Amino acid sequence: MKDKPYKQLEILEEDMPHDLKVAIETLVTQASIMDEYNLEEIPVEYVQNLIDVSLDYPEYDELVNNLVDACGFDFEYFEDGPLDVKDFPN
Repeated sequence: MKDKPYKQLEILEEDMPHDLKVAIETLVTQASIMDEYNLEEIPVEYVQNLIDVSLDYPEYDELVNNLVDACGFDFEYFEDGPLDVKDFPN
């Protein structure tokens, strides 16, 4: 199998926190793999990880929401519990 080079994503800001960058890059890489191998969905764990990391950085909420939505997931925040990610068809 031949490695595919991935360019740095334009949506990643230079001063963006490292853990958030890694979570975004991982999700986008999984989306590319999904497309390349004609898989039906991205494992929800990648989306959950991005959301969990992003909770520390509310200034990136819009970006994270757009990425999660583009992947075909919908999520809800619960006042007294963890984040719940639901998989909805696009």
